Amino acid sequence: MFLGWYDPDRKKPARAKLAEAIDRYIEKFGRTPRFCLTSPQDAADLAEPSRTFPGEPPVAIQARGYISRWTFYIGEDAGPPPRVEEPAAA
Repeated sequence: MFLGWYDPDRKKPARAKLAEAIDRYIEKFGRTPRFCLTSPQDAADLAEPSRTFPGEPPVAIQARGYISRWTFYIGEDAGPPPRVEEPAAA
């Protein structure tokens, strides 16, 4: 399950946006997220060290080319989809 977070504020750093999204996820679902899917630009911003938010981001960051800038999907890895068995032909 993922929570979508969009924040177009250009003055706010990506790590601040990520922190707000994580806080909201915890508030809504009562557990800590493990992953963040975001745009390649935001993923690069999150990889850079920051004086305001030092250290590594608290979740694994995964860049996806189909996600718009300033959009973050925070959540847990759902794993691969379940395998569906085809009925045997008679």
